[in-house]
Amino acid sequence: MSIIDTLKTRRAELAAEATKIAETAHVHKRDLSSGEEQRFDAAIAEVEKIDERLAQLEGSEKRAQEIEQTYATLQGQPVTRGGTPADRHPLAFSPQSLDALQMALDSRSAGRFVAADVEQRAALATTTYGAPRAWGSNVTSGPRLLHVAAGVPQQPVDAVLAQVPNLTLPTASASVGENVSLAEYAASTAGSVTLARFGRWTDLSRESMVGTDAGAIVGMHQIGCAKDLDKVLIDAVETAAGAAVAFTADVPAAVRKAMAAVIDNTAAGDASDLVIMVHPDNAALLQDVSPIGGQTIAEGFQKFSGALVYPSSAANTGFVTVANLKAGARYFEARGLVTETDTAIKTGTLTVATSVIGGYGLGLVGGASGFAIMVDVVTP
Repeated sequence: MSIIDTLKTRRAELAAEATKIAETAHVHKRDLSSGEEQRFDAAIAEVEKIDERLAQLEGSEKRAQEIEQTYATLQGQPVTRGGTPADRHPLAFSPQSLDALQMALDSRSAGRFVAADVEQRAALATTTYGAPRAWGSNVTSGPRLLHVAAGVPQQPVDAVLAQVPNLTLPTASASVGENVSLAEYAASTAGSVTLARFGRWTDLSRESMVGTDAGAIVGMHQIGCAKDLDKVLIDAVETAAGAAVAFTADVPAAVRKAMAAVIDNTAAGDASDLVIMVHPDNAALLQDVSPIGGQTIAEGFQKFSGALVYPSSAANTGFVTVANLKAGARYFEARGLVTETDTAIKTGTLTVATSVIGGYGLGLVGGASGFAIMVDVVTP
């Protein structure tokens, strides 16, 4: 039985009790006794409190429906309850889970809320209660995440250690004649991925959590998880890329050359398979925004020569890394995004923690003949 159903049942019991007390006095044509009056007043007072609580919880349900519609609009998917699309964002909360988390925050209860699956007054002082207040916040369906933007394959696992072969990309060789052996391909080494936990937590006092919006809290946690995951992947790709291509004055030409090499190395079907990881400080080096018969200010800066540009503070300053992450990387997920709550009864502090357990494996080597090439774009 849900919290709302439980409260409605209790309200009906109290209303029936108050009605019975009043009817008994009416039948006997007398006033309420002192004890009856106390029970009647207590029942009515509790009914009023339940009415306030129901209004709050039903408002949470309405907010969850609005969030669900927002998710559907942002994701371009029809509104559905239950089930998870295969291409779902690994850091996106389902409306059902967010609704359940909101209920836990409102009722200050401990719980565990898997992403894919209250007092109404503020305590102004120890013994003073003020007027109701509300939070306003934006809720997103899932923060920007490199492996989602780049189309990295995702694989669920039931262990914290995954094995992945590390392959050297083949090069072109001549054909062979009849009864002549083909060229051997044996450039493979064993590799492994150790999965780790990424997340954030927030402590909420009784005062600060009045009207707290679950979407606002987990939204910040999601961004923290996304930035952590991006850093792990970008660090791994930059390490695999090895020594950077030496600086040349024509930075855009050097990046295009690296793109061409990665397309050739990985036999990519199109430049759109590539992603260009760049520190925000260096992003402007990729493109001259001076208009020449085209758009003027505020023109979109999302692609460079057909490849996705991914600005990230995790990228090395002064370098740009071009990579085919669809071919070279894989995301292993041992546990999807989960938010857990717990209350410290001595202080009344509610802790909200959100985390995911996963890791990235690189299945190809980088460098001049690999899936990732780094270019020096600053050193003179």
